[in-house]
Amino acid sequence: MHKAQGLAGVLALAGVLSGCGGAGEPWPKRPLLGEMTKDRAAEGASKAAPEADSTRGAILGPEKSAITYERLVKMPEPGWNIPRAAQPSPDGKLVTYLASESGDMTMSLFAFDLSTRTSKVLLRASDLPGSSKPLSREEELRRERQRQKATGIVAYQWAEKAPVMIVPSSGDVFVRQAAGTITRLTETKEPELDPQICASGERVAFVRSDDLWVVDVATRKETRLTTGGPSGTTRGQSDFLGQEELDEPHGFFWSPGCDKIAYLEVDEREVPEHPVLGYRGDKPDLMMQKYPAVGDKNPKVRAGIVDLKTKKTTWLKWPAEAERYMVRFNWAPDGNALYLQTLDRLQKRRALVRVDAKSGEAKELFAETSPTWLEPATFKPLDDSKRFLWTRDIGGHIHLEVRDAATGAPIKQLTSGDWDVHLVSRVDETSGRVFYIADSKEAPLDRQLYSVKLDGGETKRWTEEPGVHFAAVDRTGKILTEIHSAKDRAPKVLIRELGGAVIGDLTLPMDADFASLGVRTPEIVTVDGPGGVKLYGSLLPPRVIEPGKKYPVIVMVYGGPGVQTVMNMWSPSLLWQHLADRGFVVFQLDNRGTSGRGPAFEAPLYKNMGQVELEDQIAGLDAIAKRPYVDTSRVGIIGHSYGGYMAALALLKAPDRFHVGVAGSLVTDMRLYDSAYTERYLGSPTEDVKAYEAADLTKLAGNLRGKLFLLHALMDENVHFQNTAKLIDALIAANKRFDLLVFPGERHGYRAPSAKLYATQRSIEYFVDNLR
Repeated sequence: MHKAQGLAGVLALAGVLSGCGGAGEPWPKRPLLGEMTKDRAAEGASKAAPEADSTRGAILGPEKSAITYERLVKMPEPGWNIPRAAQPSPDGKLVTYLASESGDMTMSLFAFDLSTRTSKVLLRASDLPGSSKPLSREEELRRERQRQKATGIVAYQWAEKAPVMIVPSSGDVFVRQAAGTITRLTETKEPELDPQICASGERVAFVRSDDLWVVDVATRKETRLTTGGPSGTTRGQSDFLGQEELDEPHGFFWSPGCDKIAYLEVDEREVPEHPVLGYRGDKPDLMMQKYPAVGDKNPKVRAGIVDLKTKKTTWLKWPAEAERYMVRFNWAPDGNALYLQTLDRLQKRRALVRVDAKSGEAKELFAETSPTWLEPATFKPLDDSKRFLWTRDIGGHIHLEVRDAATGAPIKQLTSGDWDVHLVSRVDETSGRVFYIADSKEAPLDRQLYSVKLDGGETKRWTEEPGVHFAAVDRTGKILTEIHSAKDRAPKVLIRELGGAVIGDLTLPMDADFASLGVRTPEIVTVDGPGGVKLYGSLLPPRVIEPGKKYPVIVMVYGGPGVQTVMNMWSPSLLWQHLADRGFVVFQLDNRGTSGRGPAFEAPLYKNMGQVELEDQIAGLDAIAKRPYVDTSRVGIIGHSYGGYMAALALLKAPDRFHVGVAGSLVTDMRLYDSAYTERYLGSPTEDVKAYEAADLTKLAGNLRGKLFLLHALMDENVHFQNTAKLIDALIAANKRFDLLVFPGERHGYRAPSAKLYATQRSIEYFVDNLR
């Protein structure tokens, strides 16, 4: 139940990854359906479709939708075959990006030449030797953490100050020089993980066999910077909690001078193991995973700074030993200091720490506390090393301020109001401006590019059209690469002068079959939630509504923290379209606790998981029930991960309102999930027992009256199958009938096309059979 952060998360939800589930998770990680016997299918149909009810709108066959099951699971969704990972080259001549040449998820590396205003392919995966090698388990799990579904060339990185680029592929590292030549830097049996190039382009660091290494680009000479450790320890990698829950994918960080690296040492020896057993091909696959569940021991993590010349590590020296999460490492521009943020285990206290790069002495500059929880802040050291940019909660919303680098004292608050800063795009110190993505009080579902002077003053808006804009501003502060879409406008990707003319249009052609699919734009609806809070939903009615007829509802739900699903952004949602073509009302609501509207909107979820979300979802049902075509006596609900939890919760806690549920990869008892996520929202499992008990689905098993389908992958290393197993036991003990589908070789997100197709088709059929 990962939080979707920044542009990547938003695009995943929008459909770049065929998303509609949440947390950057593609929908085909979704629902499920177990086989029904013919007798039970007939029984369900006879109970669900009394012929005497003349107001009952009919559910139609799959032939009534132009969107086939196979088309439903094709990735990406229409319009979302777009360039991604755009980066300006250090010399300012190119804008490079990843895009598919075939309209699928196979990426190639492109470059747009700013002088000729033309694009060309720089590199394909097939150009690199060994590109067909299967992923190592380590790389597979890293991609799971990052919700990475693309294939081909999935990542690249420019050096900050030289036109040199690295491209990782199949566990090896390749470098592209300014002249276009490709060199293979590594060639070993062991994979090189998380390669990163230093600012000068002279060296590349990576993790191999649990240690940190560096390779000289010119000579290909490798140096091992750390020398082993006991089994169960790693150097240079962030742990499961860092990658999955704290959005910290990296475990090492280059200094600006290319001469030092800050890195993490992770000791998981005391972390409990959890068996993850699956079946791929002819053999079982057993992984003993180090998994810190609620209340368990977390990994012991310490940070050090290694000098490349001496290979000596200086460990960070803390004034007192205490359990802490360490995140968001940033070097000062002069390389004399390292900054990082710490969170206490319950994440109520956030501190900014300054570390002397020579001595390793760590000093807290300031700390902030919250009665609920705190997220890591955005931190950006400014080039004079005397100030830094910081984000924090001001009046229930996230805003920007400038602080003193030596003391942490506030210097100037830059933004304020009933809206949020969502992303810092660029700090241009030449002009003294910070560019950021934000919504507005008038349009909270939009995202626009703004700037404000670092010494304060009026904000300036740089994008105008309604919808969601994400813009990467180049180093000069003069050119931006922009992705823009709206509910009724497919994405466009433009390179243009800041506030001026379009330089290049990178938008790829719309899918050839799009016009024939009959895609309609969902309606944005507002709902008066409990206590007068305004909630936003998205509604797609049946394509054909007969006068006097009422049609069944399917609620799409995520509902958890860190994810916003309702935005003014292109979302063709082919699953929605197919269901509405066949006579369903499709509805989705962002309840309190979801992201995008500031900490104050999220806070009601604290120690109250399952209560406020369900209250708001019911308020959404009540709101759409006022429409004459909505039949609230036939309501289905579907979700994956936190959405799976919500789908099952709705059936068990409000069985008079929700009648059919499809719940995929769900947490059923929050005590079974990981510590960093769950303790953030529910507190201590020993001190906040009531909060955990109230969120436990297994306690509610006896309430089941409707039709419930559970889906879970055996190899899910995020939400373990143990969760579904515990609910199964509770339902059996309560003598309740349910249906189950298990995927032996899949993880939290389905990757096999056959698995995605099967889950989608069976889920739809389950609603058709039980909501007639």
